[in-house]
Amino acid sequence: MQRCKSYIESEQSLIMFNPKEKYYHAEDQDILATLANQVSKSQYLPKYHIYPKSGLMNDPNGLAYFQGSYHVFFQWYPYDAVHGLKHWGHTTSQDLIHWSDQEMALIPNQEFEKNGCYSGNAIEHDGQLFLFYTANYKTPAGKIAKQAMAIMSSDGSIKKLAAPIIDGAPEGLSGELRDPFVFERDDQFYMLLGGSKFTGENREGFGDEGVLLLYQSDDLYNWHYVALIDLPIDTGYMLECPSLIKVDGQDVLMLSPMGISESAGQFKNRFATVQLVGHLDIDNLKFIPSTDDVLEIDSGFDYYAPQAFYGEHQQPISFAWFGCGEPMYTIDQEKWKHGLTMPQTLTLNDTHLYRFPVPELLKAFDTLTPIQSLELQIESKYYRLHLEGGCHIAIGDEHDSWTLKYDVKTSLVTLSRAGLANQIDPEYGIERQAKIEQLNTVDIFVDNSFIEIYLNEGERTFCFRSFQDNVGKLRLLDHQIKASYGQYTN
Repeated sequence: MQRCKSYIESEQSLIMFNPKEKYYHAEDQDILATLANQVSKSQYLPKYHIYPKSGLMNDPNGLAYFQGSYHVFFQWYPYDAVHGLKHWGHTTSQDLIHWSDQEMALIPNQEFEKNGCYSGNAIEHDGQLFLFYTANYKTPAGKIAKQAMAIMSSDGSIKKLAAPIIDGAPEGLSGELRDPFVFERDDQFYMLLGGSKFTGENREGFGDEGVLLLYQSDDLYNWHYVALIDLPIDTGYMLECPSLIKVDGQDVLMLSPMGISESAGQFKNRFATVQLVGHLDIDNLKFIPSTDDVLEIDSGFDYYAPQAFYGEHQQPISFAWFGCGEPMYTIDQEKWKHGLTMPQTLTLNDTHLYRFPVPELLKAFDTLTPIQSLELQIESKYYRLHLEGGCHIAIGDEHDSWTLKYDVKTSLVTLSRAGLANQIDPEYGIERQAKIEQLNTVDIFVDNSFIEIYLNEGERTFCFRSFQDNVGKLRLLDHQIKASYGQYTN
C-alpha cells in the first residue's frame, strides 16, 4: 500500500515529506548521497542489472543509441521505495555492461507535469534525441491527459518544451492516456498512446476497455489524432506502454494491458504483457497478426512495461521493468526497489518472438565449466547456469530455495517459489508455468536477487526476484541433466 508519508534519516535530522509531492532539487544531492550509501550496504544488490542507487525504479524510457552511447532513461522516485512523484533517471553505456549514471533527465517541476513525468520513448532526428513523455496532471475532477517533449542535444544537455505537445484526450476516452511511443514510417512520424475507452457514461478514472491510439506528425512538434488501432486481443480496461519495432522484417508490438483475465495458465500477475507479431496496417488502422497465438511476453513474476529500440548496429533490443505493480519486498526498508531486465536481443523464429541476453553481456561470464556432481556450492551470487537433457533443479538451501521443473508429459515448465523463506506476493500465487513442446536448453542468470531464465535461448522466459542468503547452492534433482556454469567476471 502506498505510504502517505516518507522519511529520510541522517545523523543530523529526520526529514519527513509526502512522496506524491516531493521532487528533486539541486540541494538534495547530499540527501541522495546519504540514501545511496545506505543502499550500497544491501546484501541483495545486483552486478549486471541496472538498479536504483536509491528509491524506486520502474519503466524503462527513452531507450536509444545516440552519439556513440547507449542511453537508458527510466521512471524513478529517488527518495523512497514507493511509487512517488516520477522523474526520469538516466544512465549511459558504450558496451551494455558498464553503466554510468547521469544527471536527472526530467524533473516534474512545471505546472503541466505537476504529478509526475511518466513514461515515453525517444527518437533521433536532425542530430538530436527527442524525448516524449506523459505529463501527469491531476485535478479534483480527474486527470487531464497531456503529452510532452524534451530535446537532448549532441552535447547531452536536455531542454523541455514549455508546453505539452498534446493536451487533452479525444471524445469518449478517459484521462488515463499515456506512454507515447513515437516512430517513423514512410517519411511520416507516428505516435502510439495507451488509453482507456468508456463504453457507457464518462466518469473519473479508468474507462471500460483498453485502447491504442494513433497520432501523426510531420515535424515531431505538431500532432493530430488519427484514430484507434483495431487490436485482435483482449485489452482489459487499460493499455499501457506500447512499443513497436521491426524484427526480421515483421512488426512486433508489445503492450501492457491492465485487467485481462488469466487464460491457459497465462496472465497471473497483477498486470500483463502481450506480444503481437505481424503488420501494423496504418492505412486500415489495425494490427494484422501472423499467428492466432496470444502469448504473454514473459512467464515469470516480475516483468512489465517492455520497450524496444535499435542498437548500435540497428539490432532490435529490449529492456523491461524488473517488477510489476506494488509487491512488498524484504528490502523495502532499505530505500531501494526494483530495476531493469538485462538488455535482450530480439529475433523471430517464424512468428515466435525470442529474447536472449545481448552478446556483449554473455561475454562477461567465464567459460562454462561442467558440473560433475548433483550438488554444488558456487562461491558467487552472480553466475550463469546452463542445462541440457531436461530440467529439475533447486537453487538455495534446503529450507530457502526455488525450483524449476520440466514435465515431458504435459510440456510444462514450472517455476515455484513455494520453498522460499521470504515469500513474495503469495496472494498472486507461488508458481508460474510456460508451455514448451521440446525443451533443449535452459539458461539461468543469477544476479543475486535478480533471476532470469531462458528456455531454448529465449523461446520462453521467466523473470523474478528472490531474496535468499545462499543463491549459490545448486541441487540437480535429475541425474540425467547435463549442467555447467560460469561466474560473472566484471
